[in-house]
Amino acid sequence: MTESGGGQPDRPAPGQPRLDADHVQAIYERWHTDVRRFLTATTGDAELAEELLQATFSRLVEAGHAARPESVRGWLFKVAHNELRLWKRRAATHARWLGGARAREGAAPVPWEEAIRGEERALIRRALADLPPDQRQVVEARIDHGKSFAVIAAEQGLPLGTVLTRMRLALAKLRRALGEDE
Repeated sequence: MTESGGGQPDRPAPGQPRLDADHVQAIYERWHTDVRRFLTATTGDAELAEELLQATFSRLVEAGHAARPESVRGWLFKVAHNELRLWKRRAATHARWLGGARAREGAAPVPWEEAIRGEERALIRRALADLPPDQRQVVEARIDHGKSFAVIAAEQGLPLGTVLTRMRLALAKLRRALGEDE
């Protein structure tokens, strides 16, 4: 294993396939309770722990091939820890940004900022509309309705790995469409 959450995921070496959906599902069923307990204990927030758990298993789909079978548990915990650190960094950045925005409260909005936000929203709507229906359903269920990947999988009658793969593919297409290639 050379990468474990945050940053660019490892890519499978030539001839080394990604983990299949059944393997991901088996790993999830075996370890999700332990990883969730760890995240809940370290964050003190069950909802945040669930979000980080989903991010951890998304990494499994992306880069789980890098973990040796005998060390999958340790790999998952390291990824969970890294996802927590990434969340903390993002939260700190967001707090700093909000502090700057609050300092500007009361100031009249700058017209060009509103125009840019409108253009960005339109671009995002077009990019979402261009996704294949199966990927768009997962994205909408996750983002618009706040459902966990496990709930989406159950509702759509799909393995968790399939739902995670659809989300990963959709996000990659959205990044390309929005000019944010990895």
